[in-house]
Amino acid sequence: MQLSGTVVFWRDDKGFGFVLCDQSGEKLFFHIRDMAGVGERPKPGDKLQFSLSKDKQQRNIAAPWRFAIAPSDSKLKKLSASMLQGAADIAYANHTALLFRLAFFIAVVIALLFGKLLYVLPLLYVEASIFTYWLYKADKEAAIARHGNRLTEETLQLFSLIGGWPGAYLAQQQLAHKRSKMSFRREFGFVILGNALLVVWLLSPWGQAFLARMALWAA
Repeated sequence: MQLSGTVVFWRDDKGFGFVLCDQSGEKLFFHIRDMAGVGERPKPGDKLQFSLSKDKQQRNIAAPWRFAIAPSDSKLKKLSASMLQGAADIAYANHTALLFRLAFFIAVVIALLFGKLLYVLPLLYVEASIFTYWLYKADKEAAIARHGNRLTEETLQLFSLIGGWPGAYLAQQQLAHKRSKMSFRREFGFVILGNALLVVWLLSPWGQAFLARMALWAA
């Protein structure tokens, strides 16, 4: 059964809101991921058409939903331009991520050969964290705009693995991104554990011996 209602609350950075159902008077949760078709971001006062569904807790929600009034041609053109720009931003992020991985690998190899890895390791962590935070931000913006082209979870976890996990953790908390998916959070926990074990090993006698063998050009 198709229902209708008016948006009474919208949190754009989170991508959810509440719509007041005309038929039942019930205030229903709705999310941007359940939007059918195309259109602008909703705002309070917009009229929606939707079906009644259930969430995981068996509560009534509005899903899928669409705008009751179709967007004009000018709005559609504006939306298409926005989606193209978002796709270009993600493509740029992927390209920059590739270059960063290459530069990071070269920096680690040089630091190893000169016996300076432990000295530059904090700097590498800071740089990786800043870059990882930027990747999370780009992916969050793409998620809000409902772009089909997104950064893969493997990419985000990889940059956490090479030292960017502090930036990833900060982004998850500040941007509310990737912190509710339990499988991703579990993998992220293993990434942090792996990083901690690596640092402990590098500081151990075995790690020191390894670094000494790798330092071919140490003074």
